[in-house]
Amino acid sequence: MRLRRLARSPLVYWVAVVTLALFTATTVSRLVGRAGAEAARFGRLRPVVTATAPIEAGAVVRPGDIGVRSVPAAFVPDGALRTASAAVGRTVVVPLFRGAAVVTANLAPDGLSGVAALLPAGTRAVAVPTGAESVPLRRGDRVDVLATFDPPPPGEEPTFPVAEAALVVDVGAEAAAVAVTPDEAKRIAYALAAGLVTLVVTVEVRPVGQAPPPPPAPDRPRREGTSPSAPPSGPATPRQAR
Repeated sequence: MRLRRLARSPLVYWVAVVTLALFTATTVSRLVGRAGAEAARFGRLRPVVTATAPIEAGAVVRPGDIGVRSVPAAFVPDGALRTASAAVGRTVVVPLFRGAAVVTANLAPDGLSGVAALLPAGTRAVAVPTGAESVPLRRGDRVDVLATFDPPPPGEEPTFPVAEAALVVDVGAEAAAVAVTPDEAKRIAYALAAGLVTLVVTVEVRPVGQAPPPPPAPDRPRREGTSPSAPPSGPATPRQAR
């Protein structure tokens, strides 16, 4: 009976209300203070475009592939995109995993698509025939392109590299497209026309635009134009490239 009277008492009611209000205000103040401290430590939240599913290199970004999340400024990578429209329709040049921030360097310039979008700056794509005897390749591999001439140039090895650590940008049923410098492209074209070409997978990575180191000076004299850095000047018996 007494408990019912206390429960109906206005004084008890208002004491409970005030206590609850003070507790709520204290909790909110603590949370706001903690949020302010976190903001001061990591920076304000910023919109960042992220991948909502894995995206393979060479794929064109679709609206469903990405989303926009709020990320503290301290965790926003350089070049991160802020709007989905800046990414949709562009080609991905490196694989993106789910949740990864999409940065400018992940995407090809506007207007480029297909193999052209995957080429590093300053390179050209050259198709090198493959076949049953070729090592299995996939996009992203690094290969040395070896040329074999029969008969070999006088005083030279029959097989030597015409491109080294070339990036494989596409693989088809009968050929692989490799990214090479303009000079390497000329040497490969000559080797395809006048000799045999073999692709050898390597783990070495050469910076874009850097030419392969020159071969060591031989003990015997060379004829002009027959070093591995240039196609042989003498005639070579044409053979089908593999």
